[in-house]
Amino acid sequence: MNYSASQYLNGLISGDRKVVNTIYDRFYPKVRTFILQNKGKEDDVQDVFQDALMYLITKHKEKPLVLQSFEAYLFTICKNVWRRTLKKEKNKVTNDDAPTLVDKETDLSLFFMEQERLDFYLEKFRLLSENCREILSSYFNGFSYEEMVKELSYATVNTVRQRVFKCKAKMIQLMKSDKRYTNLRS
Repeated sequence: MNYSASQYLNGLISGDRKVVNTIYDRFYPKVRTFILQNKGKEDDVQDVFQDALMYLITKHKEKPLVLQSFEAYLFTICKNVWRRTLKKEKNKVTNDDAPTLVDKETDLSLFFMEQERLDFYLEKFRLLSENCREILSSYFNGFSYEEMVKELSYATVNTVRQRVFKCKAKMIQLMKSDKRYTNLRS
């Protein structure tokens, strides 16, 4: 059965068995594939999926989330949790062979803060004009100015540079004008 994003979120919070089973049936396989293709094991998939669901429940209880796509948001959270796990594992291997103790609660709270910053950024990004979103997406995805001239049909590299600068400035202005900015910066 298809549910709306808010039905998924509310079903998670209330523990609605049908909704939770649907979430696992529909979204777990995609997350599983991603993690297994990126150096993960079955146990990792379960941990990441659980952490992502806990994050969603916590955030939605704090302040109701308004999502366009539950699937996209959940998958993004799972990818971020997994990337953070891989990064942590890599750091463990490179640090002398000294054992490290990992506090799961501290680790999860750090993830929550990072995800909150990302959510804030995306919220402000959506407020930009379509042109700015397109330009900044290309820029942040590593397109060269020359590629952007061709892809976005601009006259010159200089024009693209100016648009990138103006769009970044607009994004910064939107972020700084929100009172949450100071708290999320630290």
